[in-house]
Amino acid sequence: MLIHCTKKLMAKLPFEESPAVDYLSAPAQQFYNWHANLITIQRKQCVILVNDATRYAVFLPSMTKSELKHFDYHFHDVFVNSLIKAGLDYPLIEVAAKHLHDTKFHYDTVCSRSVQGTMRLMTEDLNWSLYHNSQHIDDVAVYTTSAWLSDRPCNIKGVKDCIWPVKAMSDLLSQL
Repeated sequence: MLIHCTKKLMAKLPFEESPAVDYLSAPAQQFYNWHANLITIQRKQCVILVNDATRYAVFLPSMTKSELKHFDYHFHDVFVNSLIKAGLDYPLIEVAAKHLHDTKFHYDTVCSRSVQGTMRLMTEDLNWSLYHNSQHIDDVAVYTTSAWLSDRPCNIKGVKDCIWPVKAMSDLLSQL
């Protein structure tokens, strides 16, 4: 799993930068590439991750320094459970869980501005939703929020049509 972190997040993670060197098939390569950003919502440190190919989002709210040490565990938990909330079929969820089970996480600071733009829009929508609903960040349903952030059309640089992250992730998991 290769997580392309912003410099702000990389400074907070207790891991060294270590680009992945694995050679994977095209669908696996797409599944294992994610971007991550550290955002502040209501004075709480949160992490948002977006898959490069599908724009599927994983939202990790209120991440403390000790929780960042177990970043892979939190990602795995929220990702798999958000797939359930998004309504994916259980065989596809099992494929995702199987591929994440023994995966080693690698981190670097090489980022795509297109993916970062998607993360920025998702962050703005989340901030607006919390403000509009007078909701505190600690009260959000984490799995549902990740599924909600992924249930929107997204643009990818160089692709003419919009993609829907939940459907795109479903299609990608069916190819693995």
